[in-house]
Amino acid sequence: MILFGELLIFLGNMKGGMMVHALTLILIILLSIYIDNKIYPALILLPLFRLLNVAMPVFFHLTVYSYSLVYAPMFIPIYFLLKQGTISPSQAGLTTKGFWFYLPLAVAVGFALGWGEQNILQSGTLIPDSGFRNVMILSLTMIVFVGFVEEFIFRSALQTVMETRLGSVAGLLITSIIFGFMHSGYHLPLEIAYVSFAGVVFGLMFWLTRSLLVISLAHGITNISLFLVAPAYPAMLIYFIGIPALLFLLYASLSGRLPRKLDPRGLIPRRDEGLS
Repeated sequence: MILFGELLIFLGNMKGGMMVHALTLILIILLSIYIDNKIYPALILLPLFRLLNVAMPVFFHLTVYSYSLVYAPMFIPIYFLLKQGTISPSQAGLTTKGFWFYLPLAVAVGFALGWGEQNILQSGTLIPDSGFRNVMILSLTMIVFVGFVEEFIFRSALQTVMETRLGSVAGLLITSIIFGFMHSGYHLPLEIAYVSFAGVVFGLMFWLTRSLLVISLAHGITNISLFLVAPAYPAMLIYFIGIPALLFLLYASLSGRLPRKLDPRGLIPRRDEGLS
């Protein structure tokens, strides 16, 4: 039903898509009340996020300043998911461990993904000029609000429960496809495919880092690259991608801290705390 709602939005039927998402939200809430299954509270985040995302610009003109108004309400259900134990802090990746080690990787991946998406959307800058104040507002908004909220929804919550139910690879791929379809508002098939690919990248980074902070940073920098650096300073991207990537590879090779293979099992709950 979530994918059907997004398909309607993709086809230009916004009213129909919103009706489907509203009905889906009601059904999932009822299921979560009468059936003891922790997958439903995690799924609630998707239609709720879409309804807020579409409705809020009706009341506020959508600029970089209003992104916080669109995303801030999602901190409330995120808080309750964590408080009720639907997703534990460790499963969500709420840790600072390894943050500085993976920081250059997050920067390089973010700028690279943003450059790729800009070639599809051909977007302009989201701020009127590149003054320090505007750049800081854009950066904080994209990392703290957009990056953190979307990565909690799709990686910390959805990918975690999907991997538990369907297995690591299937959970990663299905989450990434849903992540792509949730960008149906652009009405571009290539954008959906590319964002699904980006979802795989973020999901693999979640396997690697076990850190919501790292992937939130990578996601936020993706949007900074998309809405500022790629359209305004494309010649700088080779440095913003290459230098952090080289620093990470150098540091990783010297320290020997990289695992030999990605292991998603750290995301899967123990038997005594499994999803019902």
